[in-house]
Amino acid sequence: MSLIEVLPHPAGTLVALSGGGYTPHAAVADLIDNAISAGAKVISLHLDISGEGVLSVEDDGRGMDQETLTEAMRVSTGWGTVRADDDLGRFGTGMKAAALHLSEVGRFTVSSAAADGTGTAITMDLRQIEKEDRWVVHREDRMSLKRGTRVDIIGPLFPRRQEEASAGLMALSGHLRVTFAAQLQGGLKIMLQGKSLEPWALCTSDLPGMTSMSSRPLKGRVRVTPFILPTDTEDPMVEGPLGRQAHAGFHVHRNGRAIVSGGWLGMSAGKRGSGERNRIRLLVEIGPEHDDLWKVTLPKSGCTLPQMYRKPLKLLLDEVLSRAGRQRAVRTDVGTRRRNREAWTNDGLIRREHPLVKKVFELSSDVAAVEQLLAVLEGGHQDG
Repeated sequence: MSLIEVLPHPAGTLVALSGGGYTPHAAVADLIDNAISAGAKVISLHLDISGEGVLSVEDDGRGMDQETLTEAMRVSTGWGTVRADDDLGRFGTGMKAAALHLSEVGRFTVSSAAADGTGTAITMDLRQIEKEDRWVVHREDRMSLKRGTRVDIIGPLFPRRQEEASAGLMALSGHLRVTFAAQLQGGLKIMLQGKSLEPWALCTSDLPGMTSMSSRPLKGRVRVTPFILPTDTEDPMVEGPLGRQAHAGFHVHRNGRAIVSGGWLGMSAGKRGSGERNRIRLLVEIGPEHDDLWKVTLPKSGCTLPQMYRKPLKLLLDEVLSRAGRQRAVRTDVGTRRRNREAWTNDGLIRREHPLVKKVFELSSDVAAVEQLLAVLEGGHQDG
């Protein structure tokens, strides 16, 4: 037997990577991940629809010198290294795959400088790589640049007509506000066409009428927190950019960054379209160490529920569905609501964020038992 080297086809490999589950929204988010990992505090996105069109993603992060930028253009750079806790990277292919996915002509330029003054620009052109049949890029040195990095995608996947482009940017805005809600709340600034994006957290008791249940730890430092939406609301901040039904189900966050913002990860959750089903959101928090187990995708826009978590999450899901059903059925009288307005919701459920309730959870060694007790009290409140 002999050992034979089988080299990948350069252009074919890049085409496969750029099409590996990406959407335009996921590709832009992947570029923002890189900026955050570089310590950026301000990230600016700008779409120019004139001519071929250019989508620019610029940050004020650490920037890269000539050698570092050249290495960053290598596919799977940094593969096998341990990711820092705040690193949102995954495979070391994100910038290349995301930028090429976004470019209809297969060309983008990265300009970067580690300090104000002199920097480097590198252009990756899929057509040139295909012509040369080699992993080649064009580099320009000693450019006058300020500290940070800028990615210019030529011929981006956005409509050229102003009205349609504006609608596309509005949809992108909603996606980024949800995906990076935690980072935006933590001080990150993302600018889109010069306008600062506000966080849009979908799993928080701060939303009007939202009911939260106690967080449950799972094996391997995974935590899940269930939320139940109010029965009726027209508040878009509660419904989410895609609507209540689309955002129902699991919300998987990796280092606070949303990977999944709705869907059931292959689990059964009541009848499709049912009111209880559509009012449930379960926030699952994982870290970079769970990437392989959860099979986080290349664009970081999907994952697979590990078998070891299916049973405990199914039990929790059934519990939340049952509670949402009780909530819909409750009809408490006005006097009772007034007397208990601080501890009870209008739908007859005990507020988990009430100071006394939170204190009980903190002092208890059996969170599940406390949750069961509160459910019993809620049932009695309903019967009364």
